[in-house]
Amino acid sequence: MSAVVEPQVERRVPWFEGDVPAEKVPEKYRLSRAFVPKARYLDPEFLKLELDKVFTRAWLLACRLEELPGVGNFVEYEIGGHSILIVWEAKDSIRAYFNACRHRGTRLARGRGRVGSLICPFHGWRWNLDGSIRLVLDREEFVPRSDDDLGLVQVRAEQWGGFVFITMDPDAKPLLEYLDPIPRIFAPFQFENMRYRWHKSVLLPCNWKTALDGFLEAYHVAGTHPQLYRFDKSNTNISSMKELENRMWAPTTVYERHAHYSSVGPKEKTAPENAAKDPTDRGGTGGITDERLAVALSVQYIADDMRGLENERSRRAAEALKTAEVPEGMTAGQYYLQLYKELSLAEGYDWPEITPQQWAEAGTAWNVFPNTILLPNQGSVFGYRARPDGLDPDSCLFEIFSLDQIPVADYDKKRDFQPQFFEDFREADLGEIFTQDLMNAKEVTVGMHSPSFDGHRLSEEQEMTIYNHHRVADRFLWTD
Repeated sequence: MSAVVEPQVERRVPWFEGDVPAEKVPEKYRLSRAFVPKARYLDPEFLKLELDKVFTRAWLLACRLEELPGVGNFVEYEIGGHSILIVWEAKDSIRAYFNACRHRGTRLARGRGRVGSLICPFHGWRWNLDGSIRLVLDREEFVPRSDDDLGLVQVRAEQWGGFVFITMDPDAKPLLEYLDPIPRIFAPFQFENMRYRWHKSVLLPCNWKTALDGFLEAYHVAGTHPQLYRFDKSNTNISSMKELENRMWAPTTVYERHAHYSSVGPKEKTAPENAAKDPTDRGGTGGITDERLAVALSVQYIADDMRGLENERSRRAAEALKTAEVPEGMTAGQYYLQLYKELSLAEGYDWPEITPQQWAEAGTAWNVFPNTILLPNQGSVFGYRARPDGLDPDSCLFEIFSLDQIPVADYDKKRDFQPQFFEDFREADLGEIFTQDLMNAKEVTVGMHSPSFDGHRLSEEQEMTIYNHHRVADRFLWTD
């Protein structure tokens, strides 16, 4: 694993050794200071470049280990014109293959399932789970080829945090080096001890990057989610000027490949040099004078509406906080975490101790380049993933998943989990917050097609996660 790369903080325009000089990028796609041209979202030629040069060379989050509960289980991962099978091949071995028969190219398996061998549905050729050829029907009639030549073509697959990543680039650096510094920063959260609570996929009428961009910054919260800082969460009317004065500030930090933002408090009250995520700070009070109630309602709204990032235990801890006597010298937020810890340990859950420094480094949401976002929390995680839908730059598959910590006694238990797919996100029962986010997808796309719009003009403090994605993409797009 490479040495930790310190975040770039002294320059407005992020730049790292190995970045592509601007003159090597075609003018219509060229980045400038906090500016991203719209052609990078709308041009079919640019999408083809991404499919050919980014998605075939980067490490991609393909599935969770729990989706492969035993030998013979497989999951199909599709990206662009590529179909890849991730297979639990043996007791301690997971492999990935291009999902194509070596005879006539037929797709071998679809979706997910369990098999004893991989059998072509067209002519019946068969492969063992380790990719070796098992049966060529009437082999004597074919030009002689070795078994090695007829084996399935392998795709690299490596694991981290309970996730399986794949890359089609045989020369790509090892996964942990590619992800650096994320594995170190996320280690205290123990993703490997979490399991799916739910996983939903929806089709969105926008570019795959537009879908991600809406979750790569919190600058949109005041405009899109005004209810988050109100006592009355059903009040989704536009924010008042007074509310805007107390809006959440969420500065961004960029790394060589990845980036994150941290929601750290109201901008006017937050000293930039001390800005850091604090799990005991639950944002605005919405006019609530009882700090216990403010913290509890904030936790419970997220738990009830989003059904993730908080869990059943944290919700009960919040309920207990409402009438608890907060010990002298503690804030309501600190006592809430103590109640949550005591409840978790009493019910057989581990409680990873996360230091203030580790919370600060973890931030709120990370862009795992190229197409994944992870939001870490104590005992729960949210994840987002976006993929192009065919060759249409105005359509994508967007996935949201929630992970929850499980009891220590259940770590080795197998489970049967099935993700859900919805063509219309309004049928997916995603709650108010996610619905507000996804409603923006069409509006952003329509606006970007306007001749009056030439590209994104980004906040140099709160939206550089978006810029950073494009800067990193240029390394794949314009270098051999």
